[in-house]
Amino acid sequence: MPELKQNFSVNHPRALVWERFQDLPDVVQCIPGASLTEQSSPTRAKGRMTVKLGPVKADFGGEVDIEADETSYTGKIIGAGIDKSHASRAKGNVVYTLVETRGGAATDVEVAVDYTLSGSLAQFARGGIVEAVAEQICREFARNLEDQLNVTAPAAEADVATIGSAGEAAVAAAAHPTPRRPAPPNELNMIKIMMAVIRSKFRKMTAAVTGR
Repeated sequence: MPELKQNFSVNHPRALVWERFQDLPDVVQCIPGASLTEQSSPTRAKGRMTVKLGPVKADFGGEVDIEADETSYTGKIIGAGIDKSHASRAKGNVVYTLVETRGGAATDVEVAVDYTLSGSLAQFARGGIVEAVAEQICREFARNLEDQLNVTAPAAEADVATIGSAGEAAVAAAAHPTPRRPAPPNELNMIKIMMAVIRSKFRKMTAAVTGR
């Protein structure tokens, strides 16, 4: 299986990020092109993943099994899906680890993905396109997750503790209304993906020339 590795940082404590990762509907809302169709238990669900690459639209429907180990802040997602319109199948294992940074004020998310892609869509496994798609998904997921946590972080509790008065806390709450959650993400942007492919190839060419 090919392996992809991605990482990103979230400006929130690890315990808060971990708690959000266990809320599957909220997590899926952060993934561009993804939708949750059924969750039969905390560890099993069905969903769809849609990626539009120019005139080609991949639309995989499938199931995932979820494992989580809070003692090591590590989780695993095992998924498989079918795109019937292109007679293609995808399987993948996603392992993520949450690491405390900045003295516990932020969290690094390390992601490793093993995957197989078969059928007519397997052509996209070449030329760095899958890597670019994964990079774009991680970038947009990180931004959407940050937005979610900014909305739901306990800022109101901090106001109450600082002000120390119920009346003044109400005034503070009115002055800092809770923003709306981000809307469900749209399909992945083909232009951004192709630009990521070009950047990746340019970095490889530069490294080959400079020896770095």
